[in-house]
Amino acid sequence: MIKYAVLFLVSVFAVVLSLAIPGKPGVAPIGAYQVDAQHSDAQLITDATTNFGKTKINFTIGIARVTGKVKFDNDDPAKSSFDFTMYPSTSMAPVIGEDGKVLSQWFANLANHTLVCFHSKGFVRTSDGRLRTTGDLVVTRVDRNVQYNPGEAYAGPVYGPPMIHRVPHEATFIFDAPAVAGRTGQKNDAADGEILTSGSTNVITEDFPQLFKTVVSTYWPPVVQDENCQRPSAVGEDYSGPHCTGTFLHAPGLPEEARTTGEDYPGSSNNFSAVVGNRLVISVHMRLKPVAPQTQAGGQTGAQD
Repeated sequence: MIKYAVLFLVSVFAVVLSLAIPGKPGVAPIGAYQVDAQHSDAQLITDATTNFGKTKINFTIGIARVTGKVKFDNDDPAKSSFDFTMYPSTSMAPVIGEDGKVLSQWFANLANHTLVCFHSKGFVRTSDGRLRTTGDLVVTRVDRNVQYNPGEAYAGPVYGPPMIHRVPHEATFIFDAPAVAGRTGQKNDAADGEILTSGSTNVITEDFPQLFKTVVSTYWPPVVQDENCQRPSAVGEDYSGPHCTGTFLHAPGLPEEARTTGEDYPGSSNNFSAVVGNRLVISVHMRLKPVAPQTQAGGQTGAQD
């Protein structure tokens, strides 16, 4: 009896201790922050089915890189702002602007580019401490027609002029209360003043079909966070390239039917899993770096816009 009483008291003490020691304390950030593209990402998720329609699942279409700026003003939330951009991780920075402008060299071997932006002013704090902000969700896509003329003089595909598509739509993101970014002692881990926040929005496809169509038709390569590549000091015949490390994020794809072998095996089915696409969830995870204030005329200081 005494043994069980002691175990009970130890269990209660452990629960109380876990509640008393927070893992990631929340903060009330003030000022302007830059989104760290090396440690931020957005998951693009829609509804799907597997097992021939019997099981509903969430399907990650792709993972995007994120950049932008966020401004917090807790005294006057209306002066706060969220401005961030999501794009394929073919580069560390977006290769097109929100207006569709692009440098010609980026189109040398690609026929399209996609950009998804969110712009909002102000936020409302919910009863559970999260931040709700409403603004414009803008999808920009630049396409080019491609012509293939195989023959003896074939020199590769011929791309037509850029065609710019830009469509805005109102959306609401709800962000978790910002928390202090942890430090693990790693070389490129969070510096002083950096914070973490995650948020999401749920877009009904019927309300914003252009967004869903663009996201589905875009190639989203894996995102490598905190990538660090080093070349060996000595290069020999067995050299296979630089050694790279980092956190690898990728979309696993739809579940595939288990394959069996045998004389009566009919082959795999193409409709084992299917995308339904009634909604698109954008789940954003951002690490924010504080922007140092600039000295203005008259000795005043202010955060960068």
